[in-house]
Amino acid sequence: MLEANGSTKVCSLSTMARLTGPERRRKGRLKLPQTVRVRPSDARGHDFDEILPTLNTSRESVYFASKNEFYTEGMRVFVTYPYADGPGSLNRESLGRVVRVDDLGHGRRGIAVEILMPVYLGGKETLK
Repeated sequence: MLEANGSTKVCSLSTMARLTGPERRRKGRLKLPQTVRVRPSDARGHDFDEILPTLNTSRESVYFASKNEFYTEGMRVFVTYPYADGPGSLNRESLGRVVRVDDLGHGRRGIAVEILMPVYLGGKETLK
């Protein structure tokens, strides 16, 4: 449910203007679906753990569709991209921030996440 005070912003595809000018993104987008794992960095509000295919990606961001209603602009999330669950998989988790939530229709929402920084847990730096 969207909050009545309007603090949660959802863009509709019908209201989003298609840019006809030069590309504003710093990095190109890859439209090949890859798997991403997303979970909130602060589970006090809503706790979820999703593994989803991406719609497009870059080095600095991921965009995916979800039926989860808990994503809001500014929300901090842990993102594992690319994600694999096979034995020996090297999954690198990063801290991200939701920068846009789009209404894709049929209960689906497009979630754009900017990757802010990698998260290192339990690793030790090698001293020289």
